[in-house]
Amino acid sequence: MISIRFLGTGGARFVVARQIRASGGMWFRFEGSGGSTQIHVDPGPGALVRATSALPPCEPLELDALILSHKHLDHSGDINAMIEAMTHGGWRRRGALLAPRDAFEGEPVIFPYAAKFVAQRHILTERSAPYRVNDVAIETSIRHKHGVETYGLHFTFEGTTVSYLPCGKFFEGLIEDYRAHAPDLLIVNVLRYRDAMKVDHLTFDEARMVIAGVRPKVAVMTHFGTKMLERNPNRLAAELEDELGLRVLAAYDGWLLDATTEIEAVAAALR
Repeated sequence: MISIRFLGTGGARFVVARQIRASGGMWFRFEGSGGSTQIHVDPGPGALVRATSALPPCEPLELDALILSHKHLDHSGDINAMIEAMTHGGWRRRGALLAPRDAFEGEPVIFPYAAKFVAQRHILTERSAPYRVNDVAIETSIRHKHGVETYGLHFTFEGTTVSYLPCGKFFEGLIEDYRAHAPDLLIVNVLRYRDAMKVDHLTFDEARMVIAGVRPKVAVMTHFGTKMLERNPNRLAAELEDELGLRVLAAYDGWLLDATTEIEAVAAALR
């Protein structure tokens, strides 16, 4: 079984700074015959508080890995706090840490002292071979066009693939890269609605093209900016669902998504 707790669904500086939507990232649980694997992705500002105050709590000491898609503050603000929590303040050397090189070097967001607390460190690269966290295989996407080194993530567990498409602007080859992994569930960061600003983020119309091109069984929109929130993400998701004939959902803070049930329901309807 795969479930995802959305500890935060906000994106963009104003939404995060004012915490109109939280910025705690996503907490994945993979439950199978080999046991449980828990992975926290993109722990932005407030992630530790959001995790421990969730019902039931997301327990950092049970984490198997922390992953950054990229080092921008709204994705990495609590990474060091989460490392310390995962490793019991550094007294228990455990867990894995996966992030692009520039999160570790140059102007790092991962403090060197904290990185030493984890048992395994992996530097993410473009379209890399699978990294293993227990029974979960993790591959990266094509490099995104964003202000810092950024990669999408493809999680495969017991025959099911969940893909996460983080920040970055639309470009030729993006759809093909994600479609090649045939994700059962696709999580897409949709920061902007429609505007003429040239920023490195998907607009709603571009997200529509991605979802239509990749055609997952289930698509989830998250990481909303102000204009997306004003337009009501739930309504936009329903419009996309009707238009594309695909299951489309809009994430909200604290939501626990039973990914396996959603995927199986769509698969059953297609038989």
